Parts: sequence; C-alpha cells; structure tokens
Amino acid sequence: MARKVQDLPPLPPGSDEIASWARRRRLGYEARPDGKWFRKWEPYDTMVSADVYYNVVSWPIDGGTAAVAEPWIAPLGSEPLGRTVLFFAQHPGFARRAAARGGEHFNTRVTFLENPPPPEVKIGDPYWDRHVATFAASAAEADAAFPRAARQLLAYWGFVGHIEVRPGGLVYNPITIEPHPGHLDGMVAGMQTLVRAFVSR
Repeated sequence: MARKVQDLPPLPPGSDEIASWARRRRLGYEARPDGKWFRKWEPYDTMVSADVYYNVVSWPIDGGTAAVAEPWIAPLGSEPLGRTVLFFAQHPGFARRAAARGGEHFNTRVTFLENPPPPEVKIGDPYWDRHVATFAASAAEADAAFPRAARQLLAYWGFVGHIEVRPGGLVYNPITIEPHPGHLDGMVAGMQTLVRAFVSR
C-alpha cells in the first residue's frame, strides 16, 4: 500500500528553490519521482545505490533525453554524509559499458555482496590514467566507451566524481555539483555538450 504524503519524510532542504528554478526554465519536475525508473539504472558499478531519489528535473537533448536528481544516500528520516546529484542521459549513440571514478567520495561503492564492478584497466591515455580509475571488461572496451573527445572534455571540466556509460545512456556524478539551482544551471546546458562528446565519432 502506498504511503500517504503526510507519512513521508520532508523533502530535502532547497527543494522549493529547485522546483521554482525548473518552472522558470520550463523543465520537467517531480519532487518525489517514481523509483522504478532509477532502479533500471542500478546497480551502479562505482556508486552506492540510493534508497530514494528527490527533485528530478528532465529536459530534451538532441537525439535523447536528460535528467538530474538528488540521490538520498541515507536511511529515510536521517541525514546523508553529503549531498550530490546524478545526471542521466538516454541516447541511442551509447553502445559500450565502462565506468570511471576520479577521487574517493562518500558515495563510492566499496562493498560488493553481488554485482562486482568490472576489473580496473588502463586506457593508454597518460593524463586520464593518472587521474581516473577506469573499470571495463577490457582496455579496448574502456577506450571505446570513453572516446578521446569525452576524456578531453571531462579533463577540461576538472572531473572529480563518477561517470558510468552503458548501452543506451550514461550516469554522471560530478561530486562538486550540489542540488542547488546555481550549481545545476550550467550543467543542464553542459549535458548536451557531454553527450555529443561521447556519441559524435
């Protein structure tokens, strides 16, 4: 049986600001999105799966769709160690699977009772391999999943966090971006650029 709204924990601080920002930008918005959509992306290779997601904002990109949401990485009713966002992009140009992590973060997956990640590999790009841990079935698969244009863009952005590519889309967690309109504004525009860097050959 679905719980009544009054029985649910309050929305995270700043939710009203995100809702207002989404309306001004004419973006889709759901305060408490259906978790089933997110479960299709899980388990993540390098990130902890959230108990619940809040404040999903969605918009079209060329050839696909994009969304951003806040994963609540804590039991309901308690505070997480930190707050972050996940960007999702669905696009038919994604055909490979690999994951990458820059740094160690509070939402990094460290225990694997099931679904362990693929092995860590080196792409052969000295800058990328020095700053990012990459996980894929093989070095060739990682190189194809993270093409040079995407690696260069992420390096230019000073990528720290997680990014996972799989057939049909990607999940991007820039750990420096918080669930706040001032942080999200630039990334909404940037997602089209990021997807183009991955799928344009």
